[in-house]
Amino acid sequence: MRSVLKSALKKSALVAASTALAVSGLMTVAGPAQAAGSGGATNIRGVDPGNTDSMIERLCNQETSLTGVYGALNVDTGEFKTHDEYLRDVFGLWEPAGPWELFRGWCGYAQASTWSTKGTAVRTSPWIGNRGSKDDKETFVSSYGTKTFAKKSVGASISLSAAKSIFSGTAGGSFTYEWGWEKSSSFERRSEKTIPPCTQVAVTWTPYQRVVRVNPVFYVEDYQWNKGNGRKTVHSWRDRGYQTIYSYGYYIDGTSDKLLPNGQPDGREDKVEEKLDPKTCAQ
Repeated sequence: MRSVLKSALKKSALVAASTALAVSGLMTVAGPAQAAGSGGATNIRGVDPGNTDSMIERLCNQETSLTGVYGALNVDTGEFKTHDEYLRDVFGLWEPAGPWELFRGWCGYAQASTWSTKGTAVRTSPWIGNRGSKDDKETFVSSYGTKTFAKKSVGASISLSAAKSIFSGTAGGSFTYEWGWEKSSSFERRSEKTIPPCTQVAVTWTPYQRVVRVNPVFYVEDYQWNKGNGRKTVHSWRDRGYQTIYSYGYYIDGTSDKLLPNGQPDGREDKVEEKLDPKTCAQ
């Protein structure tokens, strides 16, 4: 029970650190910055054997038990196995064997950087054509609702529910009104526009968006190996003295339409024109 309580307290501390980073990270808006030291973690990419990007992704993609998540690393080949894979493929007990070293801990989501960008323009009204020989005026009704989505640099696509738990603050994070994962907004607008002869016109909306990049980090609860002279347990990654690790190439980008202080979507409306076939228009 004491060990479980200790784990829970360390997990809470990791989430709190992620939250603090999320707040400070909002000051960065120039573009995706290098994510060195996310959450105070040490980058193991290019240091440890194997594909550490994939290792952290698969490690943290497991369902978390009351005692954390578990992984196994073959330090000779770099092969990684999840808890279930190790029990099935290597050894029927959760014990280190030969080059296989075992570890247990917690995953968190530390903000690495954040920046603003323009989304893709989308048509928000029907096309209305003028096949006459003079200008025409029509009332356009345009509508739009904010969008949110996320993508991972490695591994399978991330589910919307998992992304929301990260970017809405459930898994650590705090964002300003511009960050739309906790909010949604829409509009419907009417506007009169001039349609030139033999032309069709529509309204488009280009959303202004906020991207937040997080680097999943792993907090080491314990790390074990057995080189034939008995099992040894330490409490840092490979007994190197650092307890939190990440792999620079594995990140999750969350993108959300920005909101204005009044709660409306932030973006730009444009009128677009396309010429019609002159054969179908009045001469």
